[in-house]
Amino acid sequence: EQIPDLAVFYIAFRETKAPFDNVHVRRAFSAAFDRATFVETVRQGQGLPMKHFAPPGIFGAPEPGTVGLAYDTEAAKASLQAYLDDKGITIDDFNAMDIVLMHNTSEGHANIAAAIQQMWADNLGAEVRVENQEWGVYLDTITKDTAIEEVPHIFRLGWCADYPDENNWIHEVFNSDEGANRVRTDNADFNALTVAAGEAQDPAEREALYEQAEKMFAEEIVGYAPIYHYTAMNVTQSWVTRNFPPLGANDFYNWTVDEAARG
Repeated sequence: EQIPDLAVFYIAFRETKAPFDNVHVRRAFSAAFDRATFVETVRQGQGLPMKHFAPPGIFGAPEPGTVGLAYDTEAAKASLQAYLDDKGITIDDFNAMDIVLMHNTSEGHANIAAAIQQMWADNLGAEVRVENQEWGVYLDTITKDTAIEEVPHIFRLGWCADYPDENNWIHEVFNSDEGANRVRTDNADFNALTVAAGEAQDPAEREALYEQAEKMFAEEIVGYAPIYHYTAMNVTQSWVTRNFPPLGANDFYNWTVDEAARG
């Protein structure tokens, strides 16, 4: 059985580095990526294609499929063309900008980057160069304090839960005042929204505010393109009824065994 894990794989766009300082470009690159096909082919079916950040099991996470930009090649092409028309340039001029997608050194990440690169070429006509760095160097490169001319336009990263609440996700990762903010967004409305969600006392209000924040970041700011949520594979006997805690070890005391079926 494939069980959702509290972890996500995503690619992020540098909002302060041209041409990704334009939301039309960010929206085009997000909508031009076929997550379902990617998971089925590159990941051999392991993972859940996702359009927003926090996975099921995180308090305040949106229902899967309700938030985020869908795979839509026509919308993606139109969005990129809007940018080209506004700048008075062609796709060849765009490709001459030497757009870089960076990942940390890993054969698995290299395969993922190659698949993303090919989809953008096929669906947008966009040429993206892939680079990789060793993990320690990579972490220094993608920090929010690195000079903008030294960072890639796009980079991959994952996030795993420290605790199962959206504060640990949409706020601590992307709020530009209080979070890691490797994508370098600076949206006062988004920042205020994640802070308000963390301070709200009513759980229903918190959930609604976090959903708004997820929607704003994935659909309006488009600071990233979530790719898939990790999953864990579990083999369970048919005579065992069990649960799957989102964090921590198995709580065996909640399991039951059907002795008659066990035989």
